[in-house]
Amino acid sequence: MKIVNYVGMTLAGLILSACSSAPLRQHSFSTQLQQAGLTADEISLVMQPLFQGNSGFYHRADAAMAPASTMKLLTSTVALATLGPDWRGSSRFLLAQTDYIALQQQELQPQPSFTLRQPLYLQAGADADFNYAELSALLSQVRALGVTTLGAGIVLDRSSFLPGRNDIGQADFDEAPKARYNHRPDALYLGQSQQVLRLVSDHKNARATLFPYWPDVKLDLSELQLTQHNCEQAKLSQLTSEFVAEQQYWRLKLSGSFPQNCQQQQSFELIDRDAALLLSLAQEWQRLGGQIHTETAVPTELHKAAHRSAHCCHLPIQHKSSAAVLLPSVPNTNWLQTAVTPPDAVPVATHLSRPLGELVLRVNKSSDNALTRLLYLTLGAEHAASLRTTNVLANQHQLSPDGSGLIPGKAPELTPTAQMAEQKIRHWLTQQGINQQQLVLENGSGLSRSERISALFLTQLLSHVWQADYGPELIASLPLAGIDGTLKNRFRQGAAYKKARLKTGTLKDVTALAGYVYDGRHRPWIFVAVVNSPKAATAGKTLLNQLVEQLAQYQQ
Repeated sequence: MKIVNYVGMTLAGLILSACSSAPLRQHSFSTQLQQAGLTADEISLVMQPLFQGNSGFYHRADAAMAPASTMKLLTSTVALATLGPDWRGSSRFLLAQTDYIALQQQELQPQPSFTLRQPLYLQAGADADFNYAELSALLSQVRALGVTTLGAGIVLDRSSFLPGRNDIGQADFDEAPKARYNHRPDALYLGQSQQVLRLVSDHKNARATLFPYWPDVKLDLSELQLTQHNCEQAKLSQLTSEFVAEQQYWRLKLSGSFPQNCQQQQSFELIDRDAALLLSLAQEWQRLGGQIHTETAVPTELHKAAHRSAHCCHLPIQHKSSAAVLLPSVPNTNWLQTAVTPPDAVPVATHLSRPLGELVLRVNKSSDNALTRLLYLTLGAEHAASLRTTNVLANQHQLSPDGSGLIPGKAPELTPTAQMAEQKIRHWLTQQGINQQQLVLENGSGLSRSERISALFLTQLLSHVWQADYGPELIASLPLAGIDGTLKNRFRQGAAYKKARLKTGTLKDVTALAGYVYDGRHRPWIFVAVVNSPKAATAGKTLLNQLVEQLAQYQQ
């Protein structure tokens, strides 16, 4: 692969930046900083032309800065470059080979009725579009084959990511850990593990509805306190919940406060994702006329595999008595286990996500944290799979931290997927000759207090994208000034309207913009600006808007 010397190109730009053809003078920039009440070390800025004849403007271009969501540019670029725009995630149901052969032999029966002797396998493959409706559709396909009874339960295979669930035992990022933007994805991206809670109150009572609708889940608001607080400031994700098994139903008990005469609806992870999966599988299978034999023990080998693989089915369910409570809709939680799908299992129902080229629109236009983290982990999973394919696993080697070679050590299959993702990204950056000295990665989304990046790094990345064959997909995913995404209500008036495609970044004490701006002569520039300051949300955002407008007006 050809290595482009972006560092040399940028250093040449730095030397030329003193010329009169630069879009900004240092003196005027210093004045703008002073007027904004910001110090020089609170901002990094690059304006670099993508054409010959003009020089750029650079201020602290190589400083390590908290990037917020501009970090998504790196994850989405490497995903497009290595997975390809046509890559799709998948969710599949598979049958053990012996069951599949036996089922085929019964296909000619007038009324096929078949009991699986081995588990039905649900293999999770980072399918970003998998939801409760698609789960029902896949189960319908299994039922249509003639399968009537699940004799050994269902096995969930999350093994493409390690650990299978990285949300358990992790410190909360902020005060809303279950909110959609804070979701920590696993390989089974079922409805992003979200439920929709709608809460309506008058001056005396409150009423709640939950989607997906599970008939045997009853909502208990007996400990919900109605207050006289402002309805607009109510946050349902801050309510506490308790999932309890009663004799005839599950009880979801909500506690906390909610304003009187208020109506709110919010999507968040109200019920643990494994409990939600168990409820949905049981309800949908029985709705289709299927049965589950709960007396059948899961084979010993599956138990062993479950212990070897990642944590599964940790259901935060409390029982009112010490005796097991068995419900019609959820006869026994033991029928849902975790294990690795046998290599000879046969796919019988598959759902595919939209192509990656379309998914990056969600990543960058709406700044989707969870989807970005899913793609980040997918990079790690694909990297681990490629190493296994090349027999690295057998040699007990792993990739060096910079991705340049192999070193003896822990086998790749035991390396956390997030660490494998970082290795993959750094290896790709090394191949492209992009300086990663200031880069600090955690989850690839920018929703982090530790991730760092430099304006120079983003400039080199955007310069690469401009010339790449997948560049159009990435560039089209950036919000268009004043039109869509996170820039829909920004730059709606002025020179930058429809002339800038910029990824936004917003975090406590961080504001950032990175992308492309066309100047007054319709010439393309790379624009990267990052502010790390207590004034980022106010003065910082205003200053960045001014700088984009100035570049959009520039005509020399």
